Amino acid sequence: MDIDTYEQIYGALEGVEDVARVAEHFCQPVGVIYSILNQRTVTEVKKKFPRVQSKSKTHYRQWKRGKTIVQIARSNRVPATLMVSMLLKEMGIPKKSFFRNIDELPDMRLKNEVKEAIDSDFFFSPRAHELHSIKGKLGESILEAWLVGLGISFSTEEDLREMGMQKTPDFLLDKAMKIDGKEISWIESKALFGDEREHQYYLKKQFSDYEENYGTGMVVYWYGFIDTITMNGHLIRDYQFFGKDRGMIDELLNYETQW
Repeated sequence: MDIDTYEQIYGALEGVEDVARVAEHFCQPVGVIYSILNQRTVTEVKKKFPRVQSKSKTHYRQWKRGKTIVQIARSNRVPATLMVSMLLKEMGIPKKSFFRNIDELPDMRLKNEVKEAIDSDFFFSPRAHELHSIKGKLGESILEAWLVGLGISFSTEEDLREMGMQKTPDFLLDKAMKIDGKEISWIESKALFGDEREHQYYLKKQFSDYEENYGTGMVVYWYGFIDTITMNGHLIRDYQFFGKDRGMIDELLNYETQW
């Protein structure tokens, strides 16, 4: 995706209610647009959260006066799940045990409002994290099926970790394969959009180690990437590279983004 299109999409997104409209306008899969919105949301939350968190006592007083958790979260423009965490801390309630036993709690107001908050949060809630994990595994399944179909033998990340290896890619090929004239030895699957921030993060955290240990590889950003990002001779591809068998790919691109 060219940088101008990306910036237009980024600027047009405020919430999940914009995803379908923006996807249609820019002729992009909804998963691509949702991934960009998710990254925008995370970036903005990281900037404002310390300030919002510093006023947690004020938020708690507002809640005791009758404002709902969702109302407080929206007035501060932060995901409702994070506001739940702040309020539980002010109440002296351990978050993990609370969520584990939420249906057994006698405080009906708190229980109902927490459930409402979680259901309204498409980015930071347990369900959102679960769906992100599912999409990640689906992307890996597509790559595994693709490699098997080509008759390419490989070791998965799980295989490599069982052998005691650290800093492992999703797929380490037994023998290098040639793609677009370049031989690659490993493949990493990312069920997200590759913008500059995400790419630099993973370049430092993972990709540079893969290069040092295994040589040249390929990163697949399933939901697309900005065409300005580079990787020192490695390949970067997205869903469009795997154009022949679109069944599972379409499932990934249109996977549940809101409920």
